[in-house]
Amino acid sequence: MVRIKAWLISFLLIWSLFLASPVLADRIAKKSPDYPSVVETLNQFLEFQANPKQSEYSTVEIAEKINNLKLQKYVLETSEDWGICQNKTDKTLAVYGHDPKKPLQNTLFYLAKGQETDDNWDCEGIYIPNDVQVNSLNLITAQPSALKIIDGTKLTITTNPNTKELLLNVPSGLLNVIPFGDINWSIPSLSQADIDAQIPNAPTD
Repeated sequence: MVRIKAWLISFLLIWSLFLASPVLADRIAKKSPDYPSVVETLNQFLEFQANPKQSEYSTVEIAEKINNLKLQKYVLETSEDWGICQNKTDKTLAVYGHDPKKPLQNTLFYLAKGQETDDNWDCEGIYIPNDVQVNSLNLITAQPSALKIIDGTKLTITTNPNTKELLLNVPSGLLNVIPFGDINWSIPSLSQADIDAQIPNAPTD
């Protein structure tokens, strides 16, 4: 009887692994170019934590960086969708994205109010016009920028009704500020009025 129970337990464990494999294969971590970089950087900062004198960072900065990287790694390993951007403001948003099946090319698209990008499309981030500010982020005033999100993040954007600043539902650890003039991102000089004048064309659900 004991042998039969042991055999059944072993069988169930093996069977659960077979069932789990397809799910794990669908995780964004398996496909995302962000994942190897996040893991490599996390390992580097864990080494800094073990030997702080080898780094130019303070122990507080190292701990903060590790927490952010662990959060990014967790999102990548648990998400099945690429980046998703949801516009809950009363304005049109400019977003960056591309078809994951094609070579990476961040192009600016326009997302209408109340719309959410298609989960089969990769929203890489949002454009911040030169006359808009983001709550809790210290952006250079009157200068456009972009906010890149880690793959697997679902970013919801709303507006503070009093200050008109953009409010984001994700912690800063999942965001990377891309400054105006970055050679890898096309960041034009646009106002919110310029964006509102565009015809929405971002792929949506």
